[in-house]
Amino acid sequence: MTRAPMAAVPGLSRVAVLPTPPARRAQGSAPPPSQRSPEVTPPTATATQASSDHDAPKPPARSEIRPRQGPRSTQATTMRPVTLSLPAHVVQSLRDRARRDGVSQPDVLMDALIAAQGRLPELLAHAEAKVHTDGLFIRRSPGKRHDEPLSTLSLRLLSPNVDAIDDLANKVAAPSRSALCLAALEDYLT
Repeated sequence: MTRAPMAAVPGLSRVAVLPTPPARRAQGSAPPPSQRSPEVTPPTATATQASSDHDAPKPPARSEIRPRQGPRSTQATTMRPVTLSLPAHVVQSLRDRARRDGVSQPDVLMDALIAAQGRLPELLAHAEAKVHTDGLFIRRSPGKRHDEPLSTLSLRLLSPNVDAIDDLANKVAAPSRSALCLAALEDYLT
């Protein structure tokens, strides 16, 4: 079964010439005089500035652009995904605690970090493997081991909170973000 061809649209053809889009103004340059508001007066340009385009200020490089600070900043409302590698029983305990308390899983994690903040170096030292030497070789005695497999916990945290957790991990010299969170959660959930 074949269809009948559709009727041509008036004014449209395959060989029609489309107008070009309007010219875009360069980033950071002033709008054309016709688009300026009447109360704004344009600054006067010197003859040397008008004659050389390479002297014009260039827009900042992407690495130089800083996020806006203050009440309109979107950094405080940006959610970032975080993945932690934790023993399965700790992940289940965290989920049960969040359900029981009626709070989110990130809130349980942050409460655990706050509760253990002063003791984190001690908790991390207890969990990490000890290193000793016999004179020739460096050997590691096993630290606190979990007999069960690790599970992945995926959370979405506000960007400043992720930065605060990472700063805390650096401050207490935690081997990783997951190790820091595991030490705090084990202390908090038991």
